[in-house]
Parts: sequence; structure tokens; C-alpha cells
Amino acid sequence: MQNKILVYVGVFMSLTFIFVGINYVKISNSNELNLENLNKKIDSLENQYNLLDKKFRDEIYFSLIDNQEALGYFNNANVDSLVSYIREELYEKNFNKNTDNFVPLSNTKNKYLINKVKILNHKWIIADFSNGTKWGEMWIEYYFDKKKEIFDVKEFFVY
Repeated sequence: MQNKILVYVGVFMSLTFIFVGINYVKISNSNELNLENLNKKIDSLENQYNLLDKKFRDEIYFSLIDNQEALGYFNNANVDSLVSYIREELYEKNFNKNTDNFVPLSNTKNKYLINKVKILNHKWIIADFSNGTKWGEMWIEYYFDKKKEIFDVKEFFVY
């Protein structure tokens, strides 16, 4: 009787060790596959990050925010508030009745509105404008005269 119990315990322990061993191998293989997949995803994300970083650096190359010489013109003023102020003043031209024809093609029936603004440096701005059916871009020169901003449209074109 005691021999039978020892045989059953031995068989049970052997089966348990076999089951645990096979399960460990499967889990280990699964973890290795997951690790490979995660490493591939990390590599892909690093490549995407590098591409986006390069694109971002190219984008801000012509930008007031990244132009130290242009920022020196403003005596190290707060750039974010300055950029926001200039943008707001240009967008305000859309609603100011005294500057109905800020966009040169505008008239009372067909008013063009400024949609997007990019401040290139301490003197130049490019802006996108449209009237709902046609759109275009313009180059604006700006400067400050006695605490007042002056915007002068130099060139424009319509698509």
C-alpha cells in the first residue's frame, strides 16, 4: 500500500514537473516574441520621432520664435506674448470696419479674411486669406511706430 502511494506521488510529481516545464517554455517563447515586437515598435517610434523632429526643425527655421537675431531686435521681450499680440492684431483686421480693404482684393460684396498667420522674423509675416471660394497668400511687412503696429501688405496672390 505504501509503495502504491509512493508510486502515485512520484507519477504526480513527474507529471507536474513536465507540465510546469512545458508551460515555462511556452511562456518564455511568448515573452521573447513580445519583446521582439516591442523592440520593433520602439524602433519604429524612434524613427517617427526623428522624422518629426527634423520636420519640426525645418518648420521653425523661418520663425520668429527660433530666430535669435530677430528676437534681439525686440530687446528680449516675451516672445510668446509678442507673437500672440501680432497675430491678434492681424486677425482683428478681419472685423475692423476701418480697414475693410486690408486684404487688397476685398470689397463690400466680396470680403477676404485672414485665416492663418506665420511670423517669419522681426519684419515679415506671411498670411493665408480667403473669401470662402477663393484663397491666397500675402507677404506683410510690419513694424512698431510709437507703440502702434503698422502692417503693410507688400505682395499677394490668389490661387
